Amino acid sequence: MGFLSKLTGRSRRRVPPYDLYAADAEQLAALAARGADVGAPRESEFFLSFTSEPRARAAADELRSARVTHEFVEPSHDIPEWMIFVRGFRKPLVPDFLRETIDLCEDLVARHGGEYDGWAGLLTDEEKGPDSESIV
Repeated sequence: MGFLSKLTGRSRRRVPPYDLYAADAEQLAALAARGADVGAPRESEFFLSFTSEPRARAAADELRSARVTHEFVEPSHDIPEWMIFVRGFRKPLVPDFLRETIDLCEDLVARHGGEYDGWAGLLTDEEKGPDSESIV
């Protein structure tokens, strides 16, 4: 089980209007509640973890071949897993990008023996207030 998935459970039920898993729909709603326009272009990250370097490298190679923007991170500090951060730049989360990227990440970890650990959306400069955090 991945580092972040230990902190949060994931619901397997899809819900309207974007056909997201319930937990992802709740996270999207929380982002909107903080004042985010979820249809506006923004940066986002999706977290994948692997306990084996060869599996992580194979997943990263597949992402590279598909020209999916990502970062490969070796274990460090107290995190013993190899991480891949799939990145979205200037893309609106809905209607399709969030669902499609979650599905891509889950398919990738299923094929390479990893764990999908969720996602984060960054607030745009317009959405950030003086006391606001940038990641939701």
